[in-house]
Amino acid sequence: FADLYDWAGELRPVGISKDQTHFCVTHRIEPEANKLFKALADANWFQELDRGALIAASAELFGDLNVVHPFREGNGRAQRILFEHLIVNAGFEISWWPVEAEEWIRANVDAVGCDYEGLVRVFERCVGGAIGVAAD
Repeated sequence: FADLYDWAGELRPVGISKDQTHFCVTHRIEPEANKLFKALADANWFQELDRGALIAASAELFGDLNVVHPFREGNGRAQRILFEHLIVNAGFEISWWPVEAEEWIRANVDAVGCDYEGLVRVFERCVGGAIGVAAD
């Protein structure tokens, strides 16, 4: 977004919301993101998880990071790229194609209230098999 916005890549200095969902207040963005990334590092970046545990952990972290919503624009795209790297580095395939926009939105809205089931269902369809392992 650097070609579109002067503020691209910078933490947002203003409060934002979408419909009834209010995202993290600006003075808590950095501390909350640091807390989540520390937990991710402590979990070894999900690299030692089996598929089921990876799906559950990814769903929860994705939902929590979405609430932080550190940028004015591009949060969802940035998160999906981050999770592509996490999941591939954990040894699994990932594709976002199986998810419809409405389901994606609903799952993220539900996660604001710590209901991660919708995101778990999304990640169950998006996370494929282990990389380099032939399907049965």
